[in-house]
Amino acid sequence: MIVKQLASGSKGNVTLVETKKHNILIDAGLPLKKINERIEGGLPSIDIILITHTHDDHIKGLNSYIKEYKPKIYTKVENLKEKINYEDISNDDLIEDNFSIVFFPLSHDTPCSGILIKEDDKELVYITDTGYINTKVLDKIMNKDMYIMESNHDIEKLRNGKYPFFLQQRILGDKGHLSNEMSSKYLAKVAGKNTKAIVLAHLSEENNTEDLALSTFLETFDKNHKKVENLYIAKQDEALKKIEV
Repeated sequence: MIVKQLASGSKGNVTLVETKKHNILIDAGLPLKKINERIEGGLPSIDIILITHTHDDHIKGLNSYIKEYKPKIYTKVENLKEKINYEDISNDDLIEDNFSIVFFPLSHDTPCSGILIKEDDKELVYITDTGYINTKVLDKIMNKDMYIMESNHDIEKLRNGKYPFFLQQRILGDKGHLSNEMSSKYLAKVAGKNTKAIVLAHLSEENNTEDLALSTFLETFDKNHKKVENLYIAKQDEALKKIEV
């Protein structure tokens, strides 16, 4: 399984997952033309797109991928057909021999899902746009090979920034976004011996920095006597190098 984080943040989110059987996009928040500029040789032919939720930064480029690839779309958002006028959408998980895509509930101000992709004995967890993670979900995502996890904001930077109070409260609430502190605590709990890579994603350009996200993560992992071989910060305006798990 090869993962390429192509865009992450409030302006647009796109992740490519290449498996033996499928080329998968998680979310489609930037148009195909812009994404093709970020990846050498352009995207491979995409046969599956997974949509976590319908905020613009996760679906605003979707029509360009549909026009080019005519993929199967999987989502738990039941009204997506009304938004994009496309019929080949499934609200079910995908279970095949030695391969599966399973959605699980998150807590955001619109219905939102996390995703677990498994191929053979390799597993990828994708979580962004949530105010917290339910204990039952944590139990299902323990000790996976790779995590892409939201690390949206630094709490003090948010509280002392220019966002109005109501917006601060939305972000900090149970239906908002994970802070650096919460993200690192969740990751310290679920990461295990199988975990080879972690990507900190969906960083706020206003209320976070890469250094703050990284330092919080490292401090939390050190306190919990945890280590990870490969740690990355997802970027809004450029793709990360490919990660193989």
